Amino acid sequence: MINIVKHHIVVISAVLLLSAACASQPTTLYQQLGGDKGVSMITDDFLANLSQDNRMLFHFEQTDIQIFRQRLIDHLCVVSDGECVYEGASMFDAHIGLHITQADFDAVVGHLIEALKQQHIPLATRNALLAKLAPMYPEIIEH
Repeated sequence: MINIVKHHIVVISAVLLLSAACASQPTTLYQQLGGDKGVSMITDDFLANLSQDNRMLFHFEQTDIQIFRQRLIDHLCVVSDGECVYEGASMFDAHIGLHITQADFDAVVGHLIEALKQQHIPLATRNALLAKLAPMYPEIIEH
């Protein structure tokens, strides 16, 4: 009888621990990215990576990087189901006339992936974000 009671206590404890762990798991992609702080850090790492890529610098010569940074943070927030408002141009309008090539696009995605890795974002979360961004591809390439 005592063994049965001990067994039930162990089972109930395990269920409570698992329930608490599940309840504390982030529910939105935005939360999985670290919320405001995480997305800001990802953006900063992305911009640092991008600034080291001589192939891409000419695309940003006329860009106010602080405005670009804030719009990117807002965009990533909205795309990942955060409670933000993106007030920038549409992806199509933002990239019109820039003549973004497939190689340019791939390089930028590579820098984003590297920034996500630098912030220790798990593979599944990285893939979830990329899946949300992928449909924007036609709005960005070769306008």
